[in-house]
Amino acid sequence: MSKADTLRASASFGQARGGISARRAAIEAAAAAPTDGAPPPLKLPVDVISLNPANPREELGDLTDLGASLRDHGQKTAISIMSRFAYLEGNPDRKNDLEEGAKYVVIDGNTRLAAAREAGLTEIKVMLDDELGSNPDEILESAFVANVHRQDLDPLDEAKVLQQLLAIHKTQDALAARLHRSQGWVSQRLALLGLTPELKEKLQSGEESAALLRRVGKKKPEEQEEHLRQLKTKKQEAPRRKAAPKPPAIPAPAPPAQSEKVSPSAQSRQQGEALMDAAFAQLNDEQRSAFILRYFQLSAGVEAVTADMRGDLPADARNSLADILQQIATGLRAGE
Repeated sequence: MSKADTLRASASFGQARGGISARRAAIEAAAAAPTDGAPPPLKLPVDVISLNPANPREELGDLTDLGASLRDHGQKTAISIMSRFAYLEGNPDRKNDLEEGAKYVVIDGNTRLAAAREAGLTEIKVMLDDELGSNPDEILESAFVANVHRQDLDPLDEAKVLQQLLAIHKTQDALAARLHRSQGWVSQRLALLGLTPELKEKLQSGEESAALLRRVGKKKPEEQEEHLRQLKTKKQEAPRRKAAPKPPAIPAPAPPAQSEKVSPSAQSRQQGEALMDAAFAQLNDEQRSAFILRYFQLSAGVEAVTADMRGDLPADARNSLADILQQIATGLRAGE
């Protein structure tokens, strides 16, 4: 008889399934298969399940809120357990670490089990799976993956378990492939183990974020505080850079009335003067200086500027003030 068959025949397992009807039990006995697909979640007394002595979490923390939620709103997801026999087959050295009288060991759901006990609940929904691991490494990996999927691990606990798994899989690439993550994901989390004790305390207290400290952990200990300060400064300055106002748009001058007869050079000067007046009314001192400097850069030099202002340039070589200012205005509108 297999372990699973032995387990199904046990009194506690039979009691857990006692809610099915006699008719359904008879059909299952004859057909050797459930009639409704997957069976409903099982419930077991909380005192027959041992907490996991190799749980990825080092500290369970305050369980008050979780316990109240389980009591008032019910348990939404079953915890994953192994039989005591299967667990000890994979962890023979853990026999004395299991709770006395326990017939099962929780693999995923350690915190929920502890919270249910603290809240005074007598039963908890479970999913029995003796295939969660046949040795300590596989069992640890099963518990770790479940916590990662829920994003339910303290960042430092996560890094410590990754370090243990890295010793098994040898390379970050191999570990990443096993966890269906990128090598960068693994590397960033392992970086937290290189933090100074002071920064680790700030991480655990919530004073500093894991996202920033992952970028600090690979630095030398004496460089970490300064690098963190620089990262925080850049983060604070980023919104201000994004919100910097663009130079104001400069309206193009209205063309002269059709009835007015002016020479091309006079018309250019009028347009240039109008553009300059419009620009200077909307620019600050620094922008005005840049505006004038840009005009000289685009022109052919001081002599050409002087000739242009006098209107002395020939028509086919005119580098008029209006044309240049119009270029600058267009650039300002485009945010140059």
